[in-house]
Formats: sequence, C-alpha cells, structure tokens
Amino acid sequence: MLDRPWNFVGGARLRLRLLGPFEVWLGETPLRLKNRKAQALLGCLALGARGGESRARIAGLLWSESEDDRARATLRQTILELRQSLPDGAGFVAQRDMLLLEDVQTDLRAVQEALNAGEILPLLHDVPRLSETLLEGFEDLVAAMRPWLLGLRRGLARQWSRLLEAMLENAADKRAFAATLFHLDPTHEVACRLLMQAAHAAGDTAGALRAYETLWDALGAEHDMEPSAQTQALIAEIKSADAAPALAAPRPKPVRLAIIVPRFPEDGVTRDSLHLLRGFREELIACLTRFRQWYVVDGDTVPEAALASVATRISLNVSGLQTDGSLVLVLTLRDEDTRLVLWSDRCELTLEGWYRVRQRVVSQTALSTLASVATARRAQTAASPDTDLAPHDQWLRGISMLQMFQPEDWKRTEALFLAATRAAPDYSPPWSSLARMDNAQHFVHPGLRRAREIERRAIQRAEWAVELDPADSRAHLSLGWSLALAKRYERARSHVDEAARLNPLDPWSLLGAALLCGYMGDQATARMLADGAMALTGPPFPKHWAYHATIAFLRGDGELAAEYATHIPIPAVWHQGLHAAALHQVGRQREAEEMARQCLAAARANWFGCEEATDEAVGHWLLHIFPIARPADWERLRDCLVGAGIPAGCSRHHGW
Repeated sequence: MLDRPWNFVGGARLRLRLLGPFEVWLGETPLRLKNRKAQALLGCLALGARGGESRARIAGLLWSESEDDRARATLRQTILELRQSLPDGAGFVAQRDMLLLEDVQTDLRAVQEALNAGEILPLLHDVPRLSETLLEGFEDLVAAMRPWLLGLRRGLARQWSRLLEAMLENAADKRAFAATLFHLDPTHEVACRLLMQAAHAAGDTAGALRAYETLWDALGAEHDMEPSAQTQALIAEIKSADAAPALAAPRPKPVRLAIIVPRFPEDGVTRDSLHLLRGFREELIACLTRFRQWYVVDGDTVPEAALASVATRISLNVSGLQTDGSLVLVLTLRDEDTRLVLWSDRCELTLEGWYRVRQRVVSQTALSTLASVATARRAQTAASPDTDLAPHDQWLRGISMLQMFQPEDWKRTEALFLAATRAAPDYSPPWSSLARMDNAQHFVHPGLRRAREIERRAIQRAEWAVELDPADSRAHLSLGWSLALAKRYERARSHVDEAARLNPLDPWSLLGAALLCGYMGDQATARMLADGAMALTGPPFPKHWAYHATIAFLRGDGELAAEYATHIPIPAVWHQGLHAAALHQVGRQREAEEMARQCLAAARANWFGCEEATDEAVGHWLLHIFPIARPADWERLRDCLVGAGIPAGCSRHHGW
C-alpha cells in the first residue's frame, strides 16, 4: 500500500486510487475491501456522473452474466457489505434508485486537474501508458467490464494527448513534454520525432533508435501500420545518409474507406460570415466522425501513416457563395482514384436563422454523403466477385443485402461479413453486422425459433465489436439487441442509451434504440427517439416505416400503427401480423381479419419451422420473436392477434 499515491486534501472523506492497483483510503487510513465487486462498484461510481449512477445501470454492468432479478439481489448484498465496511460519513450514499459517492478524491481527478492547469504530475512521467491502468485488473471481472473500460481508457488517452499536445506546441523546451506524451502514447509520431531529434543532438544515437523501435512496435501491434515516411526518413538520416530503415515489414492489406474534407474556399464569403462557413465545416466533420464505418480526414490528403490501411479515398468539397441575407453552399462528392463525381447538392442557409437550422443541415448533409458513398461503392464494385472486394466493400455489399431481409440471400450475406472479419479482424462493423444477423434470423425465417446458442454467439460477436470500437453506436445497438433477446434487459438498456448518445444524428441508431426501448416498456423514450429520427430524415426511409409502426403499436396507438404499416413497401410476415393486431385494436375488424389471413398464408408459403405450419404454429412463432419485457405488453399483443384471427396456441410470455 502506497503512503500517499497523490496529493491529499485533508477535507476529503474518501480517496480512491483508480490508476493502477485499486486502493481505498479514508483520510490517511487505508481500508481493505476483499469483495472485488464492491471495489468495482466504488470505482464505477467514482468514474460516473456527479449525480450518481442508477442501480439498474450498475447491476447491468457488474452482473452482466446474471439474470436481472439475481443481479439486483447481488447488488443489494454488495451495498450492504459496503455499508458495513465504510464508516458513517464516508461519502457512500445508497438511495432507492441511485448510488453515489460524495466528496470523493481520486488520483485520476488529480492528474486531470493538473493537466487542465498546464501541469504534469509525476504519475504521467513514471507510469507507461497511464490511461491504460484505469481500474487495472478489473477487465475480466465480468464480460461487460472489458468493452466499458476499454472505451474509457481510449477516451482518457485522447483527452490527455490533446492537452499535452497543446502544452508541447507552446513550450520553449519541448523535450520534457514530448517524453511525457510519448510515454502516454507510444504511437504518437510527432512526440517520437522530437525525442529522436533531441537524443541525436545530444549524441545519444542509441536513445533515438530505442524511441523509433518503440514507435514501430506500437504502430504495428495497435494499427497494423508502419511509421510515416517522414519518421522513417528521420531515422535514416540519424543512422547514416544512405541507410534504409533497419526494420522492414509487409504493408498491411487496405481495409477502410477515407472521407477527405479539404479546407473550404472562402473567396466568395464576406469576412463577417466566415465564422458561419468555418463552423459548418467543423460541425460537418464532427458529424461524419460519429459514423464509425469510415476514416474522416480533416485536410487535403490522407496522412502517410494511414495510407496503408485505406482502400478508397472520397473527397467532400464544399464552396460557399454569399448573397443578400443567405449563404449558398455547393457540395460535391468525388472519388479521388477515378476522379468521378459521385454526388452533388446545394443548400441555402439564411444567415439570420443559421444557429437554429445548422444541426439539421449538417445532419442531412452527412446522411446524404454517407448514402451516396455507399451507393457509389456498391455500383463501382457490382461486377467484382465477393472474394475480390476490400473488407469495407464486402461489408457494404453485405449490408445492402441484409436490409432486404430475404431468406435466400442469408448465407451469402453471412459469408460476406465473415470474409471481411478474416481479412480485417480489427474492423468493427462486420462483427456487429454478424450479431445483427443472429438477432434477426428468426424474424426473417417464419417458423424458426430463437436458440440459446445463437443468443450466446450474438452477444459474443457484439461484445467484440464494442471492444474493437467503443465509440461505434451501431456496435452498442447490436449488443443491446443481443442482450434483450436473451432477456438481459437492464444491461441491454445501458448499451441502447450509449448508442443514442454516441450518434444522435444517425436515424438508424435512433430508430433501433427507440424500438428496443418500446419492447422494454419505456414508451416515452421510444417516442422521443423515434420522433428525433423522423426529424432528421423528414418522411421516414422506406425500410424505417416498420420500426415506426411497431413503436406506435407498443405505446398503444393502434390507429397510427395501422397507418404507418400501409407505407411498408414489401411487408414481411411479422409486419403483417402486427398490422393485423393494430387494426383489431382500433376496431377495424374486417380489415384485421383480412390482414391476418394474408399473414397466415405468407407464413405457410415461406415456412422454415420443423413442425407443420398450422395457424396455431404461426401464432406461436409470432408471439415468441419479439423481446417484449413486460407481461402486460405481451398479453396485449397476444389478445390483438387472437382477436384478428391468429390463434395463440400454447404461447406464454417468456415461454422460450
């Protein structure tokens, strides 16, 4: 136990060591907590919001492998142990729904506050990759801890790196700041080059070589790339005028697509309006970055360090022209390899209302850009065999097929995603798409029942997708659905909330989160998220009508659900079943019975079940495919289906 792991302020009641081995102190007295879950609980509260964390979120995180009732019961027992271990007034507060720590001091906060003030605590000098020691040793406590901690650590590293980069830029003597930054992030090439130059100037060629080898190893291990040409040229110059870099490695296979956003020309914009054009560009980049399928480059070219992993380069060029009272933006999307223009559009911004409409304009521009990129790439690669595509093109082709929800394409779609994971194991989107297929297969194949082994596989794939990219909203959404289908609703909810938070400008993430909230009984949040998705797109995309119809039915608005259902272009069997239930709910009985007959006929014609496709078998299948958490909501669906003419058979809530 360390004597003083960080600067101590005497007024604090409780101190936690979060960086490195976990420790708890009361004032200057160390406390021993033998229960690892109790330690993790305190750590989670110290890392959470100042207002505390809900019991449901903590139970879903720390007991992710348990059923909800058992998780809550174990949490209550852990809270009791903490109350017995911590003296009164220690700052641990357990309320009915919330848990929080008051007046807690942590080494993490001390490091952060020092950096904010332009200072560096010794911890940053002494401990390599300090951000990766956050709650060290808790990664394998439960399955949910690893992706959660990985996301926190990556975010912490980015935040600290930005602060250190600002200090480095303004420092007269840059070597100390460069050393700290390289100690924190051994893939940081600018810091490495500064250290190499300083070591070489001091006659320490061996030190320069050690820094370069550290960078080489870190870039290869973490990003499967080698140092940039600039860094390689520097080490060659240090070793000798003609020497090539000592290390050589095969260049990695290109994986992803890069969207380049060059600087916008400002010639046609007055000085008073330049901040509007520049602000649009900054928000557009921030919006595009939330879609994790692509790289987004802030500048004119892809950095050399990333070129090896980029398979396709697309540039988004924007020019502005000011007229009286408005700013006209012309947007052009171009493939940099073929020089073909993929898409062009213009939007007019009224200067007076710019701050009110900018988010909507930016969001629509980002959605149009991404849709155009996907469409263009699919068209350009249409003649190529599946196996010849780059991983991101394999994923795009698979997504276009998955959205059709056709059983005959199922095996080929899965093969595309699996091929992408083999070619690029660290590329997150194919993994979350495989989980999505596991979650959807019983919807797509009438009569097919949910299977425990498929549920477990979906959770594993989605957890891996989240671990690969904790900032990918669609990875969290896939994990939320995987958990909900396994009846682990509380943990599912935390990932649904994270998906909506990570990308509030993606209508697909919002709708997927909204539907799952509706299935889990939170109709207010479901409606808010669904309305948010509709505000981004205007009239819903064709494939989104089924989501809006289901969300409306789950909140009891059968009339709106029936209206939305009429807009579904090619309704699946389960769409027809819900449409029949909604029509019965609002008393349109003849229409309900006709829709029920269509549903039963379509199910019999496309039956994948092992038993005979009787009306009772179809009804039983319909009533078990949805992850409906509350018995009352499930019983309302059952009664409406039966009322429309689809028998329930022996179905019961959670009877699978």
